[in-house]
Amino acid sequence: MLHRLSVRLSALGARALLAAFVLVAAACKGGEPEEAVVAKVGDEEITVGEVADYMARSGYGLNEDDVSKAVDEMIHLELVRLRARERYTPTRIDSLQMKEWTEILTINQFREDVVWADVEVDEAKLKEWYDENVSEETQARHILVGVEPTATDAERSAARQEADSLLRLAQGDADFAELAREHSDDPGSGQNGGMLPWFGKGQMVEPFENAAFEGKAGEVYPEVVETQFGFHVIKVEDRRRPSFEDLREQIEEQLMQPQRTEVEQAYITGLMENSGVEFYESNIDTLIVILDAEPARPVTGEQRALELATFRAGSITLGEIWDLYETVPRANQRAIEALDQTQMIQAMASLVQQRLLIHEARTKNTELDSTRQGQIDDRVDQLYMESYLRQVGRAQLEVPDSIVQRYYDEHREFYSGQPFDAVREQIRDVLVSQRMEALQGPDAERRVVAAVADSHASRVGIERHEDRYADVLAVLRERYEEMGRDPEAAEPGAEAEPADAQTP
Repeated sequence: MLHRLSVRLSALGARALLAAFVLVAAACKGGEPEEAVVAKVGDEEITVGEVADYMARSGYGLNEDDVSKAVDEMIHLELVRLRARERYTPTRIDSLQMKEWTEILTINQFREDVVWADVEVDEAKLKEWYDENVSEETQARHILVGVEPTATDAERSAARQEADSLLRLAQGDADFAELAREHSDDPGSGQNGGMLPWFGKGQMVEPFENAAFEGKAGEVYPEVVETQFGFHVIKVEDRRRPSFEDLREQIEEQLMQPQRTEVEQAYITGLMENSGVEFYESNIDTLIVILDAEPARPVTGEQRALELATFRAGSITLGEIWDLYETVPRANQRAIEALDQTQMIQAMASLVQQRLLIHEARTKNTELDSTRQGQIDDRVDQLYMESYLRQVGRAQLEVPDSIVQRYYDEHREFYSGQPFDAVREQIRDVLVSQRMEALQGPDAERRVVAAVADSHASRVGIERHEDRYADVLAVLRERYEEMGRDPEAAEPGAEAEPADAQTP
């Protein structure tokens, strides 16, 4: 299965060794021209839809230079993925995470295939819910002339006059989006040319909503609209009602959820009642004592074998819980440390339920579908890339004695005759700090990725199909319109900010 990785780069604080790379699987809708290949790295294809998704998340502009930059970055990421797969050996904690990901997805597959297999919703109920709950949506641009609650009559009158003037311009030859960018007091939509996301009835303040649904699609509403926020000039862009077929799967999921919860609870209760589960309170107390130490002290070989719970399908040992404890963030560790015996047993019971579900899934030979297998592949690649890039970052922070000596020689006067050995570590700290600072920020992160990619590029065949860049731009424009963003206002690295649904 072909899968795609893309990245959103974000800088951490000054103490971070390397800013984390948050990897997400690109959601490509499929179909021409979205499935057309823009680039290839070895056997991996990068499609039009995947590049457009990457650019939309990163806020790139609608021009071929930005497409070229995005394609280069995606090629770099694929090269880093291949390099990481070759160079990085998972640690014990990494391996535990992989095992946990696989088990969670296997349980979810088992739920669908077995536990929820008989849960259905009548087609008539689906259509009834659609008719009662799905109404028309509209999309609009607006220009807000803001008025403070404490404004005087004169200030309110001046604001109204300004709005009237803007309405006349909007009804004439002026570009509405440009007027909004220049004059709107709504920071959420002004920078997007006044564009708001699609909204239904009940999501906006009443006067604004009434105008947006009364106005004709493609036209400026003929009057200035007053709300508690000020005066609005409104242009109705489009109107739609999502079809039943488009929403059918979502409606079905929503209506089946209560039934699924009830069926699953009954299934798990049956498993637990027939599992012969037993909890060993004295061994759980031993775990609590270990966790209560400051800091929590590592478990011994003998302690690792202590059983905290047993059941027909297996057991849970103190060593297993310790291994899990070591994999979670410090905030989660503190929460675990705060558990008393009763709470710890409750937590163990949840883990037993998970083990029983995994046992049942394996007994019934549950196999992951292609989507879930792809999710595992993507998450494993994420782990490899993050871990390998951390290694690269740490390597860049290492300052050998030869570099320290050269710095000392070049700045000997500053150290006033102090011997090298006396200031060696002080100089090393200075140089590490300088390197750490240089590694902060998205541009620095991209340089790290590019450097790793360059070191691997000669070993992998790379193709670029620039004739597909126009297709990328066409799809990207659609993405921005779906997001309620003004495509012309997009800037590289800028994240889309949805407008406040209640304060247009």
